[in-house]
Parts: sequence; C-alpha cells; structure tokens
Amino acid sequence: MPVWSHSRLSSYEKCPLQYRYRYIDKIRKDTFGIEAFLGNRVHEALEHLYRRKGEVRKAPRLPEILAVYRSRWDAEYKDNVRIVRRGWAPADYREEGEKYLTGFYHRNAPFDDGETVGLEVKVEFALDASGRYRVLGYIDRLVRREAGLYEIHDYKTSAFRPSDEDLRRDRQLTFYQMAVRDQHADARDVRLVWHFLAQGDRRTATRTESEIEDHRRQAMRLVDRIEAARDFPARPSPLCRWCEYRDICPAEKHKVAAEAVAAERLLAADRNRYLEIAGRPLTKATQTSLGLPGVPDPPERPVRRRASKPSPAKPEPRRPAEAPAVLPLPEA
Repeated sequence: MPVWSHSRLSSYEKCPLQYRYRYIDKIRKDTFGIEAFLGNRVHEALEHLYRRKGEVRKAPRLPEILAVYRSRWDAEYKDNVRIVRRGWAPADYREEGEKYLTGFYHRNAPFDDGETVGLEVKVEFALDASGRYRVLGYIDRLVRREAGLYEIHDYKTSAFRPSDEDLRRDRQLTFYQMAVRDQHADARDVRLVWHFLAQGDRRTATRTESEIEDHRRQAMRLVDRIEAARDFPARPSPLCRWCEYRDICPAEKHKVAAEAVAAERLLAADRNRYLEIAGRPLTKATQTSLGLPGVPDPPERPVRRRASKPSPAKPEPRRPAEAPAVLPLPEA
C-alpha cells in the first residue's frame, strides 16, 4: 500500500506524465535543480541555528550560520546541479541564499518565539479511520508557544509569493496540522506559519474544523483518481523547463534537442573565432570579447624622437669703447 505525500499528490496535479515517470516507472535522474539545492542548504543552516539555540540556550551569531551554509554548499555542489534561469551562475544563487539567511536572522533574533519541539520532524498519519490513505511529511520546525498552543513553521525559498486565498488552499501544512493533533493530545490550537525568505515575509493562518475536513476529503478523492488512472498525459506549462524528464517527455524532448543543437552552434562559432585569431597578438578588446584570462598586451612600439638642432651660440656681450688717452701738453 503506497504512502502518500503532498509532493506526490502535487506531482500528479501538475503533470500526470511526470507522476508516472517518477512514482510508477521510478525513473531516477542524476540531476538536481539549483533552486531545490539552494532550499536544502538554507534549511540545513536554519536547522543548525535552532538546534544550537536549544542546546546552549543562546542563538549562534550570524557569521556561524553563514559559515554552515557555505560549508554545506561547497560540500554538496556537484556538476549535476542544473541551472535553468538564463544569465544566472551558481555564485548568484549562493549569494541569494546568504541574503535570505541574513534577513531572516535580523528579523527573528534573539529567536525567543517559543519552545522548539522538533526540527525536520517526520510525521505519518492516516486520513481515514481504516488507515488506507496514509500520508508522510516532514515539518521544518514545530514550536510550542504555550500549553496547548502549537505552531508549524515552514520555510520557503521560492520567488513566488502566494495570495491569502492560495494559503487557504495550502494542503501541505493542513496535513501537518492533522498529524500534530494526532500525535500531541494537548494540542488544542495549531497555527500555520510560512516564512517566505525571498520576500522577507511571514504569514500566519489557522484552519477551521470544516476546512480541515474539506482538505481530508479532497485528498482522499485525489488518491482514488490517481489509483484509477490508466492514462498519464503530459500537461505542458512554463514549469516544464525545470522538469528532470524533459529529454524523454514527448511534449518537450524536441525542444531539448533543439537547445542542444543551438548550444553546439555557439561552441562551434567560438572555436572558429579562436582559429581566426590564431597566431595574432591579442588586443585588450579581443581578449575581453573572448573572456580570456590575463594575456599581456603586445609590447609598445618605441617612439622615435627627432634629433634636436643645436642652439646657435650666443654672441659675447660687446665691451663699451674705451675713452682715448689724454696726452700731456708740452711745457712752454
């Protein structure tokens, strides 16, 4: 009997063919989107923050949190991390994560918002009394604010900012609320808290009993529809660019092939440019256009100086004429 999750149900809603590749055919792709990679590293840094806060009763300083983030980034980053967004490099995403953590730290220090009951808390529960519809999930941070009052905190690194109506339809944290009430008998009130780190926004909501029951019934109906499905069509959307199955999807594989041809043409053009300038000294302009590392400029041509003409000799100053000598008169 399968165990369901919010992400598994969402996969079918977004694209039934993606669901089939991932959960039925179990095709594993050795690639990882950099947005998800960034999110994992940010979650690890925040987990370290609250774990240290619980151990020593004092939150670590921001430089320590950033050091954990950078260390985990360096340790986990591999060539299979994919970047879809044009014009962005790994360093750009890494810097974004640092901004998210820095902003979160300054907004929430000294982190005295209640007792942290658990971090990355695994929850598993049934949607129905018979246990046929089982759900699995992980709570980023579970907090007890006071006796009987719990908060479920979820950290989002996506650039998407949902509306209030979107949050009312949020199934993931509603699932977690069901699990907390099942596992904590004293949980009379549960708050749902989203931290949208890219926007520096914190949103809080609660669920009525009627809303919880609606979510429960909708999820069970969706499970029934998935289990009864025999056809899993592709559902093209802008999200296809981030799908790991683009190269085998009938709706996207021709685009992947065309992108590969275009990339090869660009490489060929670059190779031709290198051949054209082979053997010629590189000017600064050529060096910059090709993105080459520092190559010294050609030596400057010596400047020819004209021989200077000798200056004419200055005439010596003329002496003033002497007065004629006065001869003595002869004696009488």
